[in-house]
Amino acid sequence: MTTSVAAGFGPIYYLCTRQNAYTIGVFLGYYPHGLGDILRIIPYEEAGNLGSVAPGTFVFTDFERLTPDQLQAAASLFDSIAAQNPGLLLLNNPALVPGRFDLLKRLKQAGLNSFDVHRLDRRDAISRFPVFVRWESRHDPPLTGLLDSAQALEAAVAALPDPVRQDPDLMIVEYGAAPSGDGRFRKYSAYKVGPTVYPQHCFINESWYIKFPSTRFTEADRAESRAYVADNPHAAEIERVFALAEIDYGRIDYGVVDGRIQTFEINNNPTVLARPPGWDAGVNYGRYADLHAQALRGIIRPTSSAPPVRLGQGSRSADAIHAAAMRKVRRRIAWFSFRRSLSLRGLKKRLANRFRS
Repeated sequence: MTTSVAAGFGPIYYLCTRQNAYTIGVFLGYYPHGLGDILRIIPYEEAGNLGSVAPGTFVFTDFERLTPDQLQAAASLFDSIAAQNPGLLLLNNPALVPGRFDLLKRLKQAGLNSFDVHRLDRRDAISRFPVFVRWESRHDPPLTGLLDSAQALEAAVAALPDPVRQDPDLMIVEYGAAPSGDGRFRKYSAYKVGPTVYPQHCFINESWYIKFPSTRFTEADRAESRAYVADNPHAAEIERVFALAEIDYGRIDYGVVDGRIQTFEINNNPTVLARPPGWDAGVNYGRYADLHAQALRGIIRPTSSAPPVRLGQGSRSADAIHAAAMRKVRRRIAWFSFRRSLSLRGLKKRLANRFRS
């Protein structure tokens, strides 16, 4: 789907860390969507080098990857833009968006989640097991498996290296998933982009912790995921979670237990697409791009008569900073492509395809 944006509409400025611009950059640089002239990536590290920019929509992201000083600077920038032009659409106020720990605490207290989270120094008060230990701000797998007692938790914590055990970013999470009727687990993911909530996928796996779908993802599983995307069955509940989280742009990952959604996290700089078209012949990445492009069109606003907005004290243009960010994204994809070309698995796959043809 390729549709151009009408003249007179302001840009979308997507603020993130330089290192993680790929989350939106792959979508922007490799897929036909008609947004290439209107969406601009602005790394936080470069925001001060800008001068005045055309008024538009500002999307703030990537808060867990910012230092406290950087987060404060992002919040100040948000306030400065809002003060210059209260009519502009700004998504994700850095001063309001909670981290994962505070979000899960908030959802538990509101009765939207049945499970709770705890800091390591409060683990003596935990009465609900099993639990597991993970990082709050990282998107890594848990540091432990499921621990079914206080004794097992103590042993697991003691086994962690001392620098890890002392890190305040650690958190203990009560187990909040449950298998479906077929004995497998499902993780649902949906995006909120301003006023739009759209489902992205349903991953099905034999394991309770799901990062990717099972390698035995069947055609029936694919049909179930497609039906989830088409039906958007949990939209009202998802809207309520995002409202409680005060997040306007992000991706929610959740399960369904006893008919109620259970939120695992909301990523405010989610990966829209990590690979360019054709990376895997068996996957139609384009449909993800279409869904996100349609949602982004819902936050574009007419701003042709509004005055410019000053972001920093420099003189670089938003176009130049965006172009530099996109060059980094393309280098990242080229590097992954090079590594893939050298992998034995990829070689075997190419040989198998050659002999089948």
